[in-house]
Amino acid sequence: MKERIRQLHNQRIFSLLFWLIAIFVAIVMMPNTSDLIQTKGQPQLANNSQPMIARSMQNTWGRSLSGTNRVTVVFNNPHGKLTATQQASIDKTVQRLSEKEKADGILSIQTMVTNPTAKSQFYSKDGSTETVQLAIAQNQGNSRVIAKQLRSQIRTAGLSTYLTSPELVNDAANENISHVTTLAAILGFILSLLIIGVIFKSLIAPLISTLSMLMMYAVSLGLINNLAGHTSFPYSEYLPLLTLLLTLILGTLGHYYLFDAFKQSIADGQDPADATTHSVHSIRNFLAILGGTLTIIFASFYAFRFSTLRAMSGLALVTIITVIGLYTIAPIFMQLLGERFFWPAVDLPSRPHRFWNWMARFGLWQPFIAIIAVLYIVGPFAIMYRDNLNFSAAKTVTPNNEAIAGMRVLNAHFGEGKATPVTVYVRSKDRVDNEKALLQIDNLTTKLKSMPGVAGVTSLTQPNGQPMNEYYVNSQLSQMNMTLKGATDQLSQLQSDLKGNSSDLSQVKLSDSADKLDSLVSKATRLSDDTSTVRSQVSQVAGRASVSQSSSASSRVRNYQRLLNLVSSQLQTVASNMRVLNDEATAAGNDGQAVQSSVSDYASQVSSVQSSLKKTTTSLKGLIKSYNNIYSYLSALQASDAAKVYYITPEQLTGVQFQQSLLSNTSQDYKTTQLQVYLKNSASTSNNAKTIKQLQSEVNTQLQGTSLSKAKVAYTGQPVVQDTIEHSLKANLGWLILTISLITFLIVALLSGSVLQPIYWLTTLGLAIMGGTQLAQLTNHFMSGDPSFNWQVPLIAFVPLLVISVSLLIQLAISYRFKENGMLDWLLPGVSSLGQIIRYQVFTTIIICLVLFSTNFAPLTQAGLIIVFAMAIFDIILPIIVTAIGKLTITLPSKRPHLKRHAR
Repeated sequence: MKERIRQLHNQRIFSLLFWLIAIFVAIVMMPNTSDLIQTKGQPQLANNSQPMIARSMQNTWGRSLSGTNRVTVVFNNPHGKLTATQQASIDKTVQRLSEKEKADGILSIQTMVTNPTAKSQFYSKDGSTETVQLAIAQNQGNSRVIAKQLRSQIRTAGLSTYLTSPELVNDAANENISHVTTLAAILGFILSLLIIGVIFKSLIAPLISTLSMLMMYAVSLGLINNLAGHTSFPYSEYLPLLTLLLTLILGTLGHYYLFDAFKQSIADGQDPADATTHSVHSIRNFLAILGGTLTIIFASFYAFRFSTLRAMSGLALVTIITVIGLYTIAPIFMQLLGERFFWPAVDLPSRPHRFWNWMARFGLWQPFIAIIAVLYIVGPFAIMYRDNLNFSAAKTVTPNNEAIAGMRVLNAHFGEGKATPVTVYVRSKDRVDNEKALLQIDNLTTKLKSMPGVAGVTSLTQPNGQPMNEYYVNSQLSQMNMTLKGATDQLSQLQSDLKGNSSDLSQVKLSDSADKLDSLVSKATRLSDDTSTVRSQVSQVAGRASVSQSSSASSRVRNYQRLLNLVSSQLQTVASNMRVLNDEATAAGNDGQAVQSSVSDYASQVSSVQSSLKKTTTSLKGLIKSYNNIYSYLSALQASDAAKVYYITPEQLTGVQFQQSLLSNTSQDYKTTQLQVYLKNSASTSNNAKTIKQLQSEVNTQLQGTSLSKAKVAYTGQPVVQDTIEHSLKANLGWLILTISLITFLIVALLSGSVLQPIYWLTTLGLAIMGGTQLAQLTNHFMSGDPSFNWQVPLIAFVPLLVISVSLLIQLAISYRFKENGMLDWLLPGVSSLGQIIRYQVFTTIIICLVLFSTNFAPLTQAGLIIVFAMAIFDIILPIIVTAIGKLTITLPSKRPHLKRHAR
């Protein structure tokens, strides 16, 4: 039994069983990669970031909007304005959505009918486009399925209909990435099969290599997906693709070395078992060092807080699994097949790699000239490098996608920033539905509208994006001035009438005058009431204008009030006297016997009335003058900037129009309000980082020293999310480069036994990557017209560049460490011998770039360009720099004895 077990072990059957079990478990238990990309693929922002704070405010909003995602339904008539028939069709579609709210998870439907104060936000100026805002519950289920259902329900005859939102655009991008990853996997394994077949002129070797890498990829992806699906392990949308690239590159390079050593051992006459063992041992140290280096580098990514970088730490697991697979899977078939492993093998003569020999000789010929030539040719591209990155997912989605098409229609008919506004949440400790808070909100709205880069702002006080005139002091003063002018005209007319009555009093005229005086008393009373209102509002407005204006206004109004009260009292006395006269005159007419005495009394009363009328006329003259002065003052105040102030009266606060704005722009507890800021540039066409920064600074400045100074403010929207991602990436980028460089330097330095030489080699790699990236950007700009890269392109290119370059540097360091002769004797043969290894790496680079280019996916094409240019530059300048710097390291200290200690 023990002998049987030993035979099975020697024949590597246990390794085969282990991998068969591992691949079975990985396939059976693997979570769906597409679903993981959709649910966990987007960068996970920190809890203290602005979008996450804003999300927490939105989740407690109430009014059936808590915990929802908002999507926009777009109805467009591409041939002109919406007709009455089309409008009726839209109304029917909205009614159909309302009837299926619960089934589709719709919690709120907002239209221009339900929000008449914000009609321009739902209906375009050209009349060709109308929008409907839907709030979908986040816990409803798969958003992709819900969006598909809604798209079928919003179809309206005679109109182009779209369902769009930034979340739907991101989901479309994730779906595209999932499809591209599948396509890249198929192409990658096919190309690897072909390349290895061409190199070894075999049919079996490439099949074994491809099968081995398929098993490694499936186990690696299954492990990472299970970690992400069942734990809090970070995940990114490109992690499956990076897993594929790492498996292909490391697996292809490892199989090259393994098969080449096995072929050589077979050629030396060893039996299959010994040849297999020897070939595994021959690459064991190199693979262990390379795998260990990559594992440490990728594992260090877990220390970064940015989720996209942290997710790349999963590649450490991929590296370990791939290295183990290289040791165990292919050797099973190598030992089993022996010479037949390379059937039908065709021996071709080995040729030296002349190109590296030429470059090495150039570096040795004139080191200074060689270094200057490298810096002159490559240096400008490296110096010109700019991180021109785009953080919008919209550019990774095909233009015919419905979400993208809907965004373009919105931007075309409403403005560039319509589809991706910035939402500013302001949460106060007190309610905001009061005059003091509304004044500050309106001031903030007006100020933000005047900012460069801002196209418009909607808010609680300006729900339609424009000031509502009836809520401003100058409009209210205009109405008051009209009332005041009418009262003044009536007083003037009454003054004229009183002058005529004072000279010609009779019973009839007394009666008429008494009626007029009653009317005057009533008007005087109303004027007295209006005066109180005028005094209050003038004092408030003047108080906002200046202290001196306030004092002047208050003085004038108080004089006017006293004068009006005096006139009112006198008019009441006159009216009373005239009523008495009228009654007595009537009695005199009916009783002839009392005529004599009544006439005497009548004459006395007439004299009294005339005297009172004279006093009243004088008082009216003064009153009219005061009214004219008040009118002139208020007219001037109305035209001044001081009157352009938001002031809502208690009656207006309870009005239908303002209440509608409250329902749309405040939370259920009336303590949180929102401002929608529409930028001039769409988030899909440019980065708005500078505008976002200015916006945040302006909001903080405007709220300082006001009743909202202690309010909690948060920002969200696609531009803010992109800005947050950009800030997170740039904040970690420097530390990322430092970490990778330091780990690589330490390992290469330990392997080479030198300190200065690894610095030169790593500097060469950095120069090649920066120059290659700039050349890739220029090429991409020329080919597509787009000068920017997607922000994840450098991360995609990073994995192939790291594996290939570190592989080369490790072999260079080992060759340098174990050189038998001195530096000068080693430089040319040592560097030239590495040229043969470059062939394998060139083939691997070709595989990866063909895979990336064949997907016809912009980010992968851009990453492929970076890999091509960077590796081409690195392969050209590395032998030059190594030989030139190596020679100078020996020759310069010999000329300066005090520098000899740096020779090694």
